[in-house]
Amino acid sequence: MRKRLLLLFLLFPLFLHAQEQERPKIGLVLSGGGAKGLAHIGALKVIEEAGIKIDYIGGTSMGAIVGALYASGYSASQLDSIFHEINFNILIQDDIPRSAKTFYEKEETEKYAITLPFDDFQVKFPSGLSRGQNIYNLISRLTVHLGDVRDFSELPIPFFCIAANIESGEEVILDSGSLPKAVSASGAIPTLFNPVRHDGKLLTDGGVVNNYPVEELRRRGQRS
Repeated sequence: MRKRLLLLFLLFPLFLHAQEQERPKIGLVLSGGGAKGLAHIGALKVIEEAGIKIDYIGGTSMGAIVGALYASGYSASQLDSIFHEINFNILIQDDIPRSAKTFYEKEETEKYAITLPFDDFQVKFPSGLSRGQNIYNLISRLTVHLGDVRDFSELPIPFFCIAANIESGEEVILDSGSLPKAVSASGAIPTLFNPVRHDGKLLTDGGVVNNYPVEELRRRGQRS
């Protein structure tokens, strides 16, 4: 009997090790959808409660914002708290909150109802309502703990996001460089946000070309 018990205890760690090796890799794709994309946080809560470990995340538009922050180490509950406190009306504007401005900045900005760009001695209408500066600042502030990480595969959970080349109409996969800039490009909704220039390309919302980058996620799982 003792021999059988000893053999059982010797085999049990080996069995667990074999199970770990055979565990399938889990990839998660988060799509766009504007404010509705925040429903991704609820899905992440369910995934965490089920004890499922995510090995790779791909995202588009709002899914890129939520996915990048989750890949950076935030839990679903933390994301819920962060987005619950965000004023989206302020987030999609370029203006700095009035409370953060100096007296002279308040006086200058409140002189005019609207400001239009002036280029080559001609007044032009903006290509979007916002340059997305507040979104860029938010992601920068929330990912400052990552330091100088430039390869998104080195994040706590490997990550990539999708944008569209506004000049060629082609899909652009962003998996390196500035994470806040990549996320801003993926979420640059046409007419709402200006396109983002990234690595010499003018990029806009990834949902235009690929709102569900499942195949790209599958390819990455096969390579790793």
